[in-house]
Amino acid sequence: EKYAAHYFENIGAEIMGAGMFGLHANPDDPDWRGWWGEEPPFHAPVFVLTHTPRPSIEFANGTSFHFLSAAPDEALRTAVAAADGRDVRVGGGPTTVREYLRAGLVDELHVGITPILIGSGIRLWDDLRGFESGYRVTSEVAESGVTHITFSREG
Repeated sequence: EKYAAHYFENIGAEIMGAGMFGLHANPDDPDWRGWWGEEPPFHAPVFVLTHTPRPSIEFANGTSFHFLSAAPDEALRTAVAAADGRDVRVGGGPTTVREYLRAGLVDELHVGITPILIGSGIRLWDDLRGFESGYRVTSEVAESGVTHITFSREG
């Protein structure tokens, strides 16, 4: 799909929550290096938001993980500096993404909706009523049935 093909295009840095990195599932393992093995797909600096200090991890393919205890705007400034003029992606999970949406720090948001019911989880849109104001909203349904919705800041 076109979204998968461009997932990492022009990404200079990424921000993600500790859960997405796997720290919640592996809190007592100081050697945990993430879900991706020795070749994480990012090829850029990744800033993992956590309250637990950890040393940075460097990989041969250009991916590095840096662990920050920072407010969304502070972490974004750090990631923008590291991105060297390229895009910064907030990769989530949903709690992290909601913090950035609530703070007004998202220029473009891509949401993929898969046609399954899981019954529980974190609701992305809670406390974000009217978020779409000031954004152009487009959608596309892929052959797989996944609906891709993109919110792009106007202006």
